[in-house]
Amino acid sequence: MDVITLLSAVLVNALLMLLALAVSVGIRARGGLQAWQLMLLGQALGFGLLIAATQVWPLVMATLGVMALSGSASAMVLTSARFLSQPVPRRGLWLPPLLLGIVHVFLFPDLKQTTGVTNLTISLQIGWASWLLLNGAGRVRWRWLCGVAALANAVLTFARGVLVLGWPEIYPRFLVPHPINISHLMLLNASLVLGTMGFLLAHRDAAEQALVRLASLDTLTGLLNRREWMQRAGRALGTASEGAVLLMLDLDHFKRINDERGHPVGDEVLKLAGEVLRGELRATDLIGRYGGEEFCLLLRHCDPEAFGRLDARLHQALRRRCEASLGFAVDFSAGAVRVPPGETLSSAIQRADDQLYRAKHAGRAQTCCAPGVL
Repeated sequence: MDVITLLSAVLVNALLMLLALAVSVGIRARGGLQAWQLMLLGQALGFGLLIAATQVWPLVMATLGVMALSGSASAMVLTSARFLSQPVPRRGLWLPPLLLGIVHVFLFPDLKQTTGVTNLTISLQIGWASWLLLNGAGRVRWRWLCGVAALANAVLTFARGVLVLGWPEIYPRFLVPHPINISHLMLLNASLVLGTMGFLLAHRDAAEQALVRLASLDTLTGLLNRREWMQRAGRALGTASEGAVLLMLDLDHFKRINDERGHPVGDEVLKLAGEVLRGELRATDLIGRYGGEEFCLLLRHCDPEAFGRLDARLHQALRRRCEASLGFAVDFSAGAVRVPPGETLSSAIQRADDQLYRAKHAGRAQTCCAPGVL
């Protein structure tokens, strides 16, 4: 089978998938899919330049071709890292293509060393991407699909580099219709398809998770919205074997802040309140924006002494944060009740709201507690 024909097939395949992604998700798609489009472009450009090197300017075309292929491997690493939300050193992405291009120029007269170094370098880059995908993959299907395809590609590329350096009589050069060349190019075609399918699955999963977050979170504060908080708090109380503390919290004089300072400042107060609550509470506590300037907190495993310390910290932290960020202090009124096992959420909210009413009419900037909280 003609290697040039297979190279051309890889080139066309990469361009077609690049076009399909550009049409379906757009060329400005952010994150992992944008990096994968760069990978496909690098594959097409790299093999196109290698084909051109057989006809004209072999040194220049071949050097640019291997740099493009190494760059596409870096784009594969970047794709994996972006979908996994993992940092990768930028130097590790641009340095291999640059160094490989320099080495390729100096080693070009020795075809054996040039081919060997090129394949070993690119195989290590692809192996890095495979390791990112397979390490801790669990039952995530798209990670296995992309990771195994990348691993197979890395293994065959590495084998080609080892053979050409150690046993050139078995594997003489890249363009010979050798079984490993044929196998690698056929696998590469398949891995481009599998990788595109896998990362499209990852993109879909990320989009679904984003929709879930939008449906469950308050867009301004980042806290749970009322509906989601009610559902989670109801489930937590329904399965609790011991009591919890329910805290209803209302920002003091919030309407005056909106009227006198403007709604953008009021929005900033709400954001700061959300940040303070997230920063002071535990991961096991449920925090939600109940509506307007009112927040609900369900505190599990909270004894009276711990609640007293938490309440003091919340008052102080909100005042200090708003003073530092906005130039004026903001405090809150709150009502707290202890919820025994078996009490419904609606009943507990009503009792906490009664305590909140007491706090407001007692002068605000304080927390009124039902018996058993403190």
